[in-house]
Amino acid sequence: MKPRIGLVGLTAELYKEKWPGLVDELEKFSCTLRRVCSDFAEVYHVSAAYTKEQVSNAFDRFNNEKLDGVILVFLSYSPSKIIEPVIARFRGLPILIWNTQKLCAIGANFSMDDMLYNHGMHGVQDLANVLLRKKIKFSLITGHFEDASVISEVGLWCIAARVANYLKGARIGRIGGRFKDMGDFAIGDRTIFEKFGAPVLNIPVKRIAEESRKVTKRDIDGLMEEDRKRFDVDAGLDAETHFKSARMELALRKIIRDEHLAGLAINFTGFYGEEGSETIPFSAISKFLAEGFGYAGEGDVLCALSVLILQKLCGNANFVEMFTTDYQNNRVLMSHMGESNPLTARAGSSIKLVKKPMDVTGPGIATAMMLFPFKPGPVTLFNIAPAHSSEFRLITAVAEIEDAPLFDGILSPHFILKTSRNVGNFLNEYSMLGGTHHLAMAYGDVRAGIRHLAVILNTPCFEI
Repeated sequence: MKPRIGLVGLTAELYKEKWPGLVDELEKFSCTLRRVCSDFAEVYHVSAAYTKEQVSNAFDRFNNEKLDGVILVFLSYSPSKIIEPVIARFRGLPILIWNTQKLCAIGANFSMDDMLYNHGMHGVQDLANVLLRKKIKFSLITGHFEDASVISEVGLWCIAARVANYLKGARIGRIGGRFKDMGDFAIGDRTIFEKFGAPVLNIPVKRIAEESRKVTKRDIDGLMEEDRKRFDVDAGLDAETHFKSARMELALRKIIRDEHLAGLAINFTGFYGEEGSETIPFSAISKFLAEGFGYAGEGDVLCALSVLILQKLCGNANFVEMFTTDYQNNRVLMSHMGESNPLTARAGSSIKLVKKPMDVTGPGIATAMMLFPFKPGPVTLFNIAPAHSSEFRLITAVAEIEDAPLFDGILSPHFILKTSRNVGNFLNEYSMLGGTHHLAMAYGDVRAGIRHLAVILNTPCFEI
């Protein structure tokens, strides 16, 4: 679904009164910008506004339509005081000032008409100054409307605005509480809600057991058969373990539907081997990740949000953790207990469904888990790090997944990450920025989208 964006062309009432033909021409350019933006957004367009009432009416409409954000373009100079008071009434609505114009270059035959039709930048400067003084957040992109890189940036901003809007009300379920004494993500649920708009729902493990008792054997058998068609089921995965994992998956899916969840933060230490909720169902979680769900282990809601953000920014994200450093080769072994997005599997490789012993939950307890080599290539790491006084910071870094086989002795998802610089300096900087020990990861370089989101969320962003 495309972001839903308001686009307002701005000019001055003086021009409408004295040179109505000028405004008519500016409106034509505004319509050109609407067509450009329509390639990546559903556009609600006001071709030219030159009074406070017109701007106010436009924003009232955008607010009623629950749009993701608003792009302002100065078609000519427009005084800030017809705009700033309106923006101040809608502080929660993301605002982008796109500083662009029709003319790309000033040639030898530059004329007075050229100047009249291309003089919006001092309107940008007027409004930016006033908004900064009033501490009203906004984004700013400057560049010609036919420049592909500029158009891409505007499109990324629209996606970031949609993500910020989506987070408001994106419910995250925490199951099993938080891992005891794990402090880096031990932030109050209210603080998370106030910053990101995402409510946290604490779900008791026993509810999974209750839902499991309602699942029919026919449905469980059907899911197991589907698994056998989709995955390479290892001979060591016995039917009983597979059955219990499938039963828990169906129970969790029912809870997700009933509670309208966008993500899960599951703590394995909250499971005690009870019938129907024996242990954390890793194969189910891996499927949820492939379906665009947010997820993190140990009850880490912040990282579940990080994964969800990357899912919405680029459509394919994973939950990861750093484990072992290779100082000699500037590499890090990445892993976690048993959850990993199968869409990150190396092309042509099989995705095995294996038995994962979970004696930490109880004697003889096991679950089904996916195991596969990871697709090599560049990735972006992303972390929401708590800072002082209920504040947060966003941390990003780019690195490279190496094309490497799985280690025979590790029965958990894992891969080798090559850092772009000295690994010691990389790890120092990450920890000195306050990065937590759980991260989100996506293929490619998605830092630009995260930077735009950081501005919209009024949160500092740091790149390693």
